Amino acid sequence: MIIGRFLNGYARALLAAMLWTLLWQPAFAAPAASLENIRLAEDVVPAPFGYEPVTARYVVAEPTPLYVSPYIFPGTVNKNNLERGTAVEVLAKAKDYDWVLVGRNGVGIGYLPIERLTPAK
Repeated sequence: MIIGRFLNGYARALLAAMLWTLLWQPAFAAPAASLENIRLAEDVVPAPFGYEPVTARYVVAEPTPLYVSPYIFPGTVNKNNLERGTAVEVLAKAKDYDWVLVGRNGVGIGYLPIERLTPAK
């Protein structure tokens, strides 16, 4: 009889924990960074060593083009420079490079050297 009550209580606790995990925990948990699954535009090359998270927001400090890669300087994505003061959506930093992946609507559209950016105010 005592074992039946213990198992019954144990089963209820297990069920409560499972329900908490399924229903409530995702509402309180921070979203997982998916740096391994970053989406890139067709002409953008993935960073060779992966990506690191970036939390700061940036604007362009000096006119610059977007580049297809953090290590291929001549490979620009477009011929138009980003103007000074333009806000950019920084998705990630390329590991082992001082370059950031710039995006549009969550898709990487090119890279910028971080020294050509300044923190947004």
